[in-house]
Amino acid sequence: MSTHPQDAQALIDKIQSLPRERIEEVEDFVDFLKTRAGQRKTAAKAKKHLEFPVVSVGEWPADLSLRREDMYGDDGR
Repeated sequence: MSTHPQDAQALIDKIQSLPRERIEEVEDFVDFLKTRAGQRKTAAKAKKHLEFPVVSVGEWPADLSLRREDMYGDDGR
């Protein structure tokens, strides 16, 4: 991300106009943003696709019906 020098200078001027304790808060927030950005990069690199085991139980019976009524019966609902 590139910043125009005027934008950066305007931000610096705003920060410098703050009381000292507020400048410390801004500094803490900037440190937090940098840390969070680093954590996101690390998490993105570490993220792996889950691999679940596949168990083959053979072919399904040709006459198998997956209709609800055939599986659970029809109780009139």
